[in-house]
Amino acid sequence: MALFRWPGRRAWAEAALYTLAFVLLALPFGLVSGLYKWAPSNDIDALIRFALIAMVLPAILEELVFRGPLLRQQTRTGHVPAWAIAAALIVFVIWHPLNTVLFMPQAAETFRDWRFLLVTAWLGLIATLMTLRTRSLWPAILFHWGIVLAWKSLLGAPGFL
Repeated sequence: MALFRWPGRRAWAEAALYTLAFVLLALPFGLVSGLYKWAPSNDIDALIRFALIAMVLPAILEELVFRGPLLRQQTRTGHVPAWAIAAALIVFVIWHPLNTVLFMPQAAETFRDWRFLLVTAWLGLIATLMTLRTRSLWPAILFHWGIVLAWKSLLGAPGFL
């Protein structure tokens, strides 16, 4: 399946640059705004469990839902209309506060915070660029997973995660 095609070295290098751009934007913003705080976790067992769960949700499932259709469109037609990219990004951001109504009320304070939503929009944009440029979901999946894992393990993510 094209969605899970493993990208080549050049695509991974490009994905690494996108990741670096995200980190250089989101990390200072998160630290200065108070969204993040330096708080390394020392509970290795909990982090391993979290890492395994986070690979599935949010990483794989959210990337399949929010970036997968864009990649399918690109594979079929060779391009993705700007409106489709914008719609996918908007729905991705809206999904997070909606998630607090449907499944995770304990996340409401964080998932409705403008700082979190701004970083979520940046994450969605970078994941979209990665997916369209590499023609694979794997870079976006690993990027999304790594960012959530870094937040949980190093940057003081709330306990509900």
